[in-house]
Amino acid sequence: MVFKNLEKAVEALKRDPSRPVRAQVDDLDLELRAVGSESRPVRLGDFLSSLGPWEGESTAELCARLKEARASGGSSEPPRL
Repeated sequence: MVFKNLEKAVEALKRDPSRPVRAQVDDLDLELRAVGSESRPVRLGDFLSSLGPWEGESTAELCARLKEARASGGSSEPPRL
């Protein structure tokens, strides 16, 4: 969705700061996103994405390892980064 004014775009961004919003003001196309503070914890998906492409085990091998860990009772929280 593209908002026609900044106020509506900011309202949408406040409702869900994890997703960028687009706005069109006159002849400018804008994308707005919230920038987190350093005190906010980094989400696992964002952290993994920042590492870049995986150059180790295949997707199938990673899925197998995760399934094995889950089957053996591995359900603890991941370590904080």
